[in-house]
Amino acid sequence: MIEPVNTRLGLDGKLALVTAGTHGLGLAIASKLCDNGAHVILTTSADDPDLERAKLVLAGKPGSVTVTQLDIADEHSVRLLLDQIKQDRGQLDMFVHHAVSPDLTPLLNVVEPLAKAFVDGGRVVIAGYTVTPVHGVIRTLALEMAWYRVAVNAVVTTVVDNGPMNIDPDLVDRLAIKSPSGRVTLPQDIANAVALLCTDEASWIQGQVITVDGGLELLERWGETR
Repeated sequence: MIEPVNTRLGLDGKLALVTAGTHGLGLAIASKLCDNGAHVILTTSADDPDLERAKLVLAGKPGSVTVTQLDIADEHSVRLLLDQIKQDRGQLDMFVHHAVSPDLTPLLNVVEPLAKAFVDGGRVVIAGYTVTPVHGVIRTLALEMAWYRVAVNAVVTTVVDNGPMNIDPDLVDRLAIKSPSGRVTLPQDIANAVALLCTDEASWIQGQVITVDGGLELLERWGETR
């Protein structure tokens, strides 16, 4: 008899903080982590119109979810939240920043409290788009946090197919035809890559910016191969 393959990623019981996690890439990432048994703390803003839908999407999964309000640009609030997480939960295992703003400098202001919240090592992943200036921030964070045994990486893409919520459906269709893989990136593709970077097996991947787009950027950079 063939034993069933365990497809879980070893994230059961781990604690993740996902910023702007009620919509878009953030929600897809939170959903993936919850699917793999993690407890996810979602940060949101006051009067978030996506919050109730996010709760429905995440309900009934192997992992669990709590929600807290946070302005990532407010250094004092971030420090208070990290201290509270450490006090209540013992330690943080994963910090995923859904980059809804191109300004990533607030992350550089909380390196020490963020690193100390991990206690015993962990993962930081920035998820966003290729237009977001992640390379300099990733390099700095990776060098600073490697001393704390925290791996820092980024997952980016050129464009995401959000289905009926696409702002420019014609553009998505044109890029899907152009893509060597036959479609445009889905939010789940980004979430899958983020989750893989959070596994124990990815501990030695440090300071990398991974483009997840089915080869679209390669095609734009190098042209047709056939």
